[in-house]
Amino acid sequence: MKTKKQAVKQKIIATTVVLFMLFMMFGSLNLPGALATTTTTNLIQNFIAGSFGHSAMTNVVFPDITVGTAVNSLGNMVQTNMWDLRGSGVGWSVSGQLNNLYVTNGATGINWINNSEIAWDPTSGSLMATSGVTTSMTKGAAQFFGAAARALVTAPAGSGMGNYRINNVVFNIVYNGRVDQKVAPYVAILILTSA
Repeated sequence: MKTKKQAVKQKIIATTVVLFMLFMMFGSLNLPGALATTTTTNLIQNFIAGSFGHSAMTNVVFPDITVGTAVNSLGNMVQTNMWDLRGSGVGWSVSGQLNNLYVTNGATGINWINNSEIAWDPTSGSLMATSGVTTSMTKGAAQFFGAAARALVTAPAGSGMGNYRINNVVFNIVYNGRVDQKVAPYVAILILTSA
């Protein structure tokens, strides 16, 4: 009986030594199903829509006009910033609408210039992406204002995601040289709309 026990002990010790040597030579043993388990973990990050809009300079200043002298008075809208961080790519536009140019000091008589005599030329401006996906956008046409809104920049669907800028859009006041125009500062309000 002792010899049987000794033989079993020797086999256990020999097996242990062999396993230890194999482990030392080849690293850990991969025993499928016995010790190894596999799990998966989902990493979830939610992105939410950012903002959409524009910002423009406060004033466009024109040179002085002498009463009675017909002239095209040119002004420059130096910079307009536009952004679409909504992540949808639905497309957008920025348009402008202008009221008549009126005196600011209450002078009566011929104290306005009709907005149909004031034009802008978005094609004169340089359109650039500051951190945008694409510049396949279009600048609005050169045209007089009148009653309707006029396009400054349009981004079709799939374009215009990111930050953009249009520089140096030229404005033109076509003054016909009326001799009875009131001497005063005149102001018109340009309303830019992002949609």
